[in-house]
Amino acid sequence: MLHPPSKVTLSERTVIEGIRDAIRSLAKNGIIEIINQDNDNYILSGKGLEVNSDKKKFVVLEQWEMQSIFKIANKPFNVFSFFCSLIGTINNQTKEWHMPQDEMTTLWGYGKETVNDYLEQLEKMQLIYVYRHKKRRANGTYQKLNNSYGRYCDKDAVIAEAQKYSDTVECEEFFEKLDRRAIKLRYNAYCSGAKKYRNNFDAEADLCRQCIAYNKSLKYKPVEGYYDGEYKQGELLDLSVFPDEVRNAADDNWGEPVFMEHDFTIEEILDMPTEGEVQVNLS
Repeated sequence: MLHPPSKVTLSERTVIEGIRDAIRSLAKNGIIEIINQDNDNYILSGKGLEVNSDKKKFVVLEQWEMQSIFKIANKPFNVFSFFCSLIGTINNQTKEWHMPQDEMTTLWGYGKETVNDYLEQLEKMQLIYVYRHKKRRANGTYQKLNNSYGRYCDKDAVIAEAQKYSDTVECEEFFEKLDRRAIKLRYNAYCSGAKKYRNNFDAEADLCRQCIAYNKSLKYKPVEGYYDGEYKQGELLDLSVFPDEVRNAADDNWGEPVFMEHDFTIEEILDMPTEGEVQVNLS
């Protein structure tokens, strides 16, 4: 039964209308039967919901997954449809798959920017986990290896299968470019109480990820000396300044980075292709 409140927001009205349209569409296609209806009160029969698993493919979704999407997503019906399609590509045995982003746009009719947006939303909801490979194909195309993905609850399996997948493709390591001085400046600003990070969990987590990368980079290329006579980058950043929940969100397994021997400016980093701009990668 639908029970719209006396006063509804535009977002709530959109969801309610979407549910009405969905019920009509399911009935029209013989998937359900509307036995009786009184305005938004329905008595339904699910006689068309039976699936012969030997003849038809189907996707199983949990109720809480659907609830999360409709509670958080900016376009819940579109994100839900995308999630169903994405989950339908995952190998049931390995719990992982690695469909190229361009194939998603072709098969499902979304633009690349939309695919990136929906993937990011599903990642933030912890409905999916994406393993971003730090390798590119050694065939002269310089294309990064397709990112691996799966349900977030299967994260360990996704990581294990992603590593197996990378072993089946002839690849070479690529170098992640890092501006350590810029990270140190942002870290100092955070420690000084910069407004940008106040009550902004995503910004805090993003900075924490950068600081983790900064510390890891020192293993590959220790830094000596000062910049502008003031900033020394040779010491590890103290990550205890970040709350536990921020460190837990940031310290995720995205593959071990290998860093260049030189630092880069912010402008150079912004000009570099992101994973969302590479034909075969997810963002």
